[in-house]
Amino acid sequence: MKKILTLVLLLSTVATFAQTGATTESKYGPFLTNKFFDNWFLSAGGGVQVFFGEFDGELGLGERLAPAVDVSLGKWITPAIGLRGQFAGLNVKGAVMGLQGKYREGTTGITNLYEENFSMFNLHGDLLWNISNTIAGYNPSRFWSFVPFAGVGYSRSWKADVDPVVKEVGFSTGLLNKLRLSDAVDLNLELRALLVNERFDGLEIGEGIEELTSATIGFTYNFKKRGFDRPEKPIVPDYTPYTSKISDLEKQIAASDAAAKKLAADLSAEKNKKPQTITKTEYLVSPFAVWFPINGTKLTDMNLINLGNFAESIKKSGNKFKILGSADKATGTKKINQKLSEGRANAVYDALVNKFGVNPSQLEVIAKGDENEPFDKPILNRVVILE
Repeated sequence: MKKILTLVLLLSTVATFAQTGATTESKYGPFLTNKFFDNWFLSAGGGVQVFFGEFDGELGLGERLAPAVDVSLGKWITPAIGLRGQFAGLNVKGAVMGLQGKYREGTTGITNLYEENFSMFNLHGDLLWNISNTIAGYNPSRFWSFVPFAGVGYSRSWKADVDPVVKEVGFSTGLLNKLRLSDAVDLNLELRALLVNERFDGLEIGEGIEELTSATIGFTYNFKKRGFDRPEKPIVPDYTPYTSKISDLEKQIAASDAAAKKLAADLSAEKNKKPQTITKTEYLVSPFAVWFPINGTKLTDMNLINLGNFAESIKKSGNKFKILGSADKATGTKKINQKLSEGRANAVYDALVNKFGVNPSQLEVIAKGDENEPFDKPILNRVVILE
């Protein structure tokens, strides 16, 4: 039986490679860790089992075949690794010597040989290894998957009207063949071997191990959620616009800091300077009036003295002055008065420029006759005003 299991395992490896399909995406992961209630399955099957005890070989294989059932509940943790709990067993047929049972005649060299029949079960936990997904990569649409397993559990056997009940630790191993019918349902062909102490059949001759092999066929229902998800590819954000903006802002802040430091340094330097006395001379020149006699346009000596003093102020100020000539309406015609105002203004201009050295660009001559009377008496309106 062990040779048969080894051959099946080798054939399963070859078949796994034969089912490998090309894909542009990696079949080997990574995959997201599933949640607790994901990828659970429930299986049930029935078949036959054969026990290999001390004297069972004295019977034909057909005489030793006994019915077997199994029920499993498990979960796939990754596409390659799973766990399950299984109840397996039912009935065992074989041969035993010297015990109550149906006497077996005609067996060469063996006396007191009896056929035996007893009940048993094995409650165990298994570690499942999906070798197809491991070698060929995860493929949820793969039709045939090969799953070796190994486990340990509690085994019990008993015979009708015979004590004691035998309780043993059993070690199980085998191969689960999964044939995908749909996303929810698989067809199972399971080959399993249970290794127990030789007293499991009620007869202990030496210290050895006996084996119970079984082959069952059944169905698996896969609860939702089924399958495994791949992690989403991370989206690498482009921070270039933000880093450029931050860099510009940092430069502006640095420039502002530098300007503030310079301003603070300049302010400190100004505060530390000694006080300075600044002298500035301003010349304030008030309007100046030169009066003339009736019908007169010549300057008197008195007027020249006063005009000379005023000329110095004009030159030092650097300002431009108007020479406004006037005549009174009370005497003369408009024509005569216009001529008088022009003569009086020109006399003042000539004295300022030619006698006292005032720059002509600082002077503007305006003669308005009797249209401009600055004062309320005729005698006072025969005047030239500098302003």
